[in-house]
Amino acid sequence: MPVPRSCWLAALTLLPPLAAQSPIYRAARQPIADPAVAALPGGVMLSIPGLLTDFTLAGGGQFVELPNGEARLTGRVLSDASIYSAFLVDVLFTGRVAPGHPSYPPAGAPDLQLLPSAYAPAGPVDPNQFVYFTAATGTLTGVRNLDGAVLAITLATPPAQLGPGANNRNTALGLAANLQVAIVQQNYFGTVGPLSTASLWLDLPPHRTLDTTHPQVDSTRSALPFGRAMVLPGVADDYVFVPAGDFTEYADGHAELAGTLARPSQLDDRWDVALQFQNRVDPGQPGCPPAGSPVLQMLPGAYVQNGGTMDPGHWRYYRTATGTLTGQGLNAGGSIALAETVATQVGGAANQTNTYCGFYGAFAPTLLAQPAGRTIAIAGPVELFGLTATFPVLPFPVLTPPAVPYTLDTLTDQGVVIEGDNLAWTDYVGVDWDLVGGRSAAQWFGGWFAVLDNQHLELHPRPGAVPGVHQLSIFNPAVRSNTQPITLTAPAAPRLISEAAVPAWTVQHLLVHSGPLTGPGLSAIALSDSLLPTTFPGLANLGIGNGGNDLFVFPGTFPHDPLTGIARCDLFVPAGFATLLHFQAVVLDLGNLVLPLPATNVWSVAYP
Repeated sequence: MPVPRSCWLAALTLLPPLAAQSPIYRAARQPIADPAVAALPGGVMLSIPGLLTDFTLAGGGQFVELPNGEARLTGRVLSDASIYSAFLVDVLFTGRVAPGHPSYPPAGAPDLQLLPSAYAPAGPVDPNQFVYFTAATGTLTGVRNLDGAVLAITLATPPAQLGPGANNRNTALGLAANLQVAIVQQNYFGTVGPLSTASLWLDLPPHRTLDTTHPQVDSTRSALPFGRAMVLPGVADDYVFVPAGDFTEYADGHAELAGTLARPSQLDDRWDVALQFQNRVDPGQPGCPPAGSPVLQMLPGAYVQNGGTMDPGHWRYYRTATGTLTGQGLNAGGSIALAETVATQVGGAANQTNTYCGFYGAFAPTLLAQPAGRTIAIAGPVELFGLTATFPVLPFPVLTPPAVPYTLDTLTDQGVVIEGDNLAWTDYVGVDWDLVGGRSAAQWFGGWFAVLDNQHLELHPRPGAVPGVHQLSIFNPAVRSNTQPITLTAPAAPRLISEAAVPAWTVQHLLVHSGPLTGPGLSAIALSDSLLPTTFPGLANLGIGNGGNDLFVFPGTFPHDPLTGIARCDLFVPAGFATLLHFQAVVLDLGNLVLPLPATNVWSVAYP
């Protein structure tokens, strides 16, 4: 018997509203617990009892609600306790049940584990607004220590729940799900299992910026001799991000890349890159993959269609991309416009080089302006390769033993050249645990360094250290290097040093070392705008002061620290000060007073 028209119209009104006709894009990460509303801990994205229970987001991290009611989670997770134990994640959620659906809420829902005060009407969380998924399927593809492992996942009870407060850790938009895990393939380096029901918890912010570096070569899957972030045909093929760049996928479906590309062998060969990606398409949508995609440059055996584990079916694409390369350093004045020649692919192993999350794109270049200092000829499409992660994934810095041991005075304006490899990304240089982070001579008082190239770094330690053997190390944004010793020695004669130039409204630091003095000592400090000498017969001989006519002696004396041998005087520099002054000190050995008093060098300071 036909169903009356009034009945099926009424039934239609009870169906859940369809998702917006455009996909809804969100970033995904482990939830942050809010103790004001939650008793459960946060900080974990995926727990797999029987394997590891502390997986957190390592890269990617996208949760996309498609117009057909499905939702897809992709990304890379690693274990906090075993950071090389990692999975590529791809989970498809189906069976969407939203408020208004005849079977809302589904059996077993909602799962309410926040504090009672968090829920409406007293609190901000309204479980009546949760959306549920009654089914899910997907894979966990093992990489690094879990390489080769493939786990199939399906939804367990209760249904996955989505909404503000749904992850039971805070009141932000989130998701919680329990997953059955089946072992499809064991990993190459051991045995996985037996495994219990896994748990997934997500925070879903609108977007999140990921650090972007060059993908380093996985020699089991790539024949490349070295990793790189940009190939500029006819110019160079070894550009990398220095420092790490930024890659952001936004809630409206576009993405942006920004950073600086430089050659490790010639760091002054630099280009700033700024790209916008549009016209996104995800797995499950019409037109995915786009024509000409995917581009597969790893060894054939890396991909699932040839028996490997990397699946291009998990990738998303941006079909339109435009931007510029703006020259810096020896490329200053140069400008290159970029427009895509193939869709930019994003996902696990999409970077053509390894199994990390990242991207690959090819672009037609248009040379808008030549660099002022040289002429370049671009011989073909520009290729960009990126690894995207929640922290920069960089080559490990290594310090190598020098031919001559490192030695430097404790008070000097000189530096020492440190040798090693992968030094281009240095953030700090450690002298023991004193971190030197300055980047110019203007930061002399706190110590500074300059990266000369990927194998050499000029270090100026913080002045006034205790003499002795100290350990050098390099810190980049991800890791600390090995150590190499440096011997810091007391100057052989009294010495005065300050900044070479001091801007107005800042502090000038005068440091005086007592030289070979071993007992208690004091210094008297003088300044002058004249380099004509001054003699105090039998007492001291100075190289400044014009016979005392243009000499100012600081009131009092300054004691020397018995460990470092340093006496210190700080001066506040007002505006309108003299353009050039000269400083000198005399040292009094309180245990063995000798006349005339030994004088330091003359030190000149400009006041721009």
